Amino acid sequence: MEQGLLLSFIQNSALLLAIVLIYDALPRRYKHKKDVMARVGVGLLVGGITIVLMLMPWEYSEGVFFDSRTVILSICGIFFGGIATFVAVAVSAVYRLVEGGATLVPGIGAIVTSGLLGYVWGRYRKGKLSDVGFSELFFFGLFCNAIILLWGLSLPAEFAITLLKQVTIPFLVIFPITTALLGLLLSRRIEIRRDQKIKLQDHLLFKSHFQSGNMGIAITDKQHQWIKVNPNLCEMLNYSESELLQLSWPELMQTQDYFIFKHHFNQMLDGEINEFELDIRLKAKHDVMVYTHMTVACQRSQTKVDLVITGLLNRTTQKQAELEKNASQEQLRLVLASSALGFWDWDISKDEIERNEHSAAILGCDLDSLNRNPKLWVNAIHTDDRVTVLKSIDAHLNGETEQYRAEYRIQNQSGDYLWLLDTGKVMSRDEKGRPLRMCGIYTDITEQKRIEESLTLAASVYNNSSEAMSVQDEQGFIININAAFTNITGYSEAEVKNKNIRVLQCNRNSRNAYRQMSNAVEELGCWQGEVWLRRKNGEEFVVWLTLNALVDDKGNSKRRVALFSDITDKKQAEQIIWKQANYDPLTGLPNRRMLLDCLSTEMIKADSREQHFALMFLDLDYFKEVNDTLGHDMGDRLLSEAAKRLKACIRETDVVARLGGDEFTVVLSGITDIKGVDKVAKHILTRLAEPFNLGDETAYISASIGITLYPDDASTIEGMLKHADQAMYAAKGEGRNRFHYFTPSMQRDAKYRMRLIQDLRHAIAEQEFELYYQPIVGLQQDECLKVEALIRWRHPKRGLVSPIEFISVAEETGLIIDIGNWVFQQAARQSALWRDRFGVEVQISINKSPVQFRDEGECFDTWVSLLNNLALTNNSICIEITEGLLLDGNEAIAATLERYRDAGIQVSLDDFGTGYSSLAYLKRFKIDFLKIDQSFTRNLDSQNSDFTLCEAIIVMAHKLGMKVIAEGVETEYQRKVLAEAGCDYGQGYLFSRPLPVEEFEQRFIETAVMHKNSEISDA
Repeated sequence: MEQGLLLSFIQNSALLLAIVLIYDALPRRYKHKKDVMARVGVGLLVGGITIVLMLMPWEYSEGVFFDSRTVILSICGIFFGGIATFVAVAVSAVYRLVEGGATLVPGIGAIVTSGLLGYVWGRYRKGKLSDVGFSELFFFGLFCNAIILLWGLSLPAEFAITLLKQVTIPFLVIFPITTALLGLLLSRRIEIRRDQKIKLQDHLLFKSHFQSGNMGIAITDKQHQWIKVNPNLCEMLNYSESELLQLSWPELMQTQDYFIFKHHFNQMLDGEINEFELDIRLKAKHDVMVYTHMTVACQRSQTKVDLVITGLLNRTTQKQAELEKNASQEQLRLVLASSALGFWDWDISKDEIERNEHSAAILGCDLDSLNRNPKLWVNAIHTDDRVTVLKSIDAHLNGETEQYRAEYRIQNQSGDYLWLLDTGKVMSRDEKGRPLRMCGIYTDITEQKRIEESLTLAASVYNNSSEAMSVQDEQGFIININAAFTNITGYSEAEVKNKNIRVLQCNRNSRNAYRQMSNAVEELGCWQGEVWLRRKNGEEFVVWLTLNALVDDKGNSKRRVALFSDITDKKQAEQIIWKQANYDPLTGLPNRRMLLDCLSTEMIKADSREQHFALMFLDLDYFKEVNDTLGHDMGDRLLSEAAKRLKACIRETDVVARLGGDEFTVVLSGITDIKGVDKVAKHILTRLAEPFNLGDETAYISASIGITLYPDDASTIEGMLKHADQAMYAAKGEGRNRFHYFTPSMQRDAKYRMRLIQDLRHAIAEQEFELYYQPIVGLQQDECLKVEALIRWRHPKRGLVSPIEFISVAEETGLIIDIGNWVFQQAARQSALWRDRFGVEVQISINKSPVQFRDEGECFDTWVSLLNNLALTNNSICIEITEGLLLDGNEAIAATLERYRDAGIQVSLDDFGTGYSSLAYLKRFKIDFLKIDQSFTRNLDSQNSDFTLCEAIIVMAHKLGMKVIAEGVETEYQRKVLAEAGCDYGQGYLFSRPLPVEEFEQRFIETAVMHKNSEISDA
């Protein structure tokens, strides 16, 4: 190679290598404007190098000169980004434009093409250039320079052919190799930087964990000599760092654990494993046992272990808890097995109860049947005891009692009644305080109940044996005592034997009292009464003392027997019991019992003095929300504060009582003017409406007050309470935070409701209900294959009664369960009848109350059995539900809806748009139909908001895989607008009112059958 060519080649190579130094100076991120300016500077520098390369070309052959501009610009595009590449290309292109010549266009094209292709390939690699290989860079250079060669075709044909013959080999061999070598050099720079960054991060991470993590860390050599420990390990083992560094693993581990550790450690030294984990017991200072989870890893040098890093987590608390739990479970299992106790475990959220073998033995059935059918146990409870048991369970679930406890009779499979003691407790609650799990045991107390009568007879003997007893001579010197005497007085037998009984005398008793006692024993032979005595420690206490004289055959008194029992606690308990029986323990106000006594007294006073008094029945509005959101403790504080405010609103002669929950009563005596009652009621409303400061929380409530006057409104206590309660509900119904006087119309409404309930029960028994049918018409095909069943009550005296009048009452009383079952059975049989009679499948929709979901019982299995018997398993029945049922997110509701789908029953969401209309439950629950409420279709207009809402509901439902039914379609215009909006079905008076079954068959089913037959004959 000639010296000039070699020098030119070396200069080109040096300039190409300069790009590595430029890359090292390039900023890594664009965080500030100065970084952008740095990129521009880099582009200018690369452009300058490119111009220098163009000034120092090397001669490939005679008259053929080359420079490596395409290499440096393509590499710039790959590694330096868009800004630098654009600047470099622009600078180079300007210089080439100034240079001119016959190859101006190919020259500029080569510059632009190389920079552009390099940038595009760099973007394709997305910055991951550390792992790029030689072959990839070579083929990129080959492709890039092949494209550049095509610019030679822009020259005259003869010149272009001559030029391409001379430059093809260097362009497709030398430049790709140069591109690959330079790219590899820059790629290694990226890889080195990445490895340095990772190493720095690992170092910082290890340092952070070593000093401040929650794990004990020790670094040792392969001979177990400790090199460094962190503060956590020192704290865990209660050694200082210097003390710990003098120890080794064999000295700290239990012998058995060390053998296991040594086995794995030797495997690591032999190269079989690189790390291992063990649960190890360590001996801390003063031989304290520490349970740890150990993770051991090593650092190797040429396959040999240099250092060993050990991490330890303190599991002592967890291990102790596990040991205690296992011991407790084992004890429970042994106790239940040996003591013949029935055990039950209730999963409240799933409403599933699991009982043990002894529970099944009590009932006399097999365990599988008992656990599959929880109602089996409840139904076996004696009817007189069942309500009490259920109320006791509810009270405990609501947090009213610390423990559930009930004694009741249960009838086994043989027909015999057994007495059981059933105790249990809520074991877990969710974050809102709702119970999740409850467990308990059954104890058979039948034998105990049978001998209860005999135990009662023996109670006197038992009571005497529990009394202190002493035998004295005629002068009062103690001869003998029993154990109860020592327990009560504190004197042992040795301390009082041969001592006079006067050691127990107390100054609270007068000398005259002792004289009367002695005279009574001498004259009558006995005495009994309350006496104060003094214990050995000086404490005074009251006893019930019985003195009896023992006489011989001649009637001479030789001995005296003194029997006494400590009644101090009894006297205090009597006072406490009286207070508990008459006063509310939370507020200190009189309770219902004392209120009744107060009302009786006030009636007598009012009758004798010809006066009036007022009774206010007060209920706190929104108290339940406070209780549910802030908890029962805050609720109790609010009740106590409300009681204080109520007492501050009345006179000392008036009475405030708490009936229970958030219900209070106020008795205003000596009423001369009703304006005074109004004033007190307004004052109470004002005070209760003021904020309640409950610690860090503030609550706002109000009150609804019902007022009745004696003797104007009622002449009995029961009447006063009932009328005041009715007036209170009237105040609540008018919007709360107000008071309302009793009026005779309230009593009439109450009597009407009671009569309605009685008539409903009779209607269920006599089956006075009828089903009317309203068609649901397809808006796209104009066909009727769906219908809604609507219940009507044909009252024997009042005629046809609308469901609006009786459904709410049926839900409140639970009668809706029987009514709903009747509706389902009638609708199912009617659907089967139409199919068999007319040969058409008509889906019947029935409404289901939320009450039915909460107390479904065995109804669902009965429904499924009926559908199977009628061969109605292909969506012949559709259940209509309301939004409110889905809002609480109950898993049981989701499971029930899934069971409907499995049984071939579809689900329709009624009155959509009038409630919360949450998209969350629409996604969660499987709904088949969405019914747009008639309030949206009533004033439907393509220009108003109702149309927009309807259209949005239809689109949303279709996206979620549901069909849409529009209720309340009454005009042809509404039908047309809904059909154009894509609504699937319509229901309303435009098509038909609800019709009796015969009329519905004539108008719709027979017509549909005739139309179908006509189409078949035409075909």
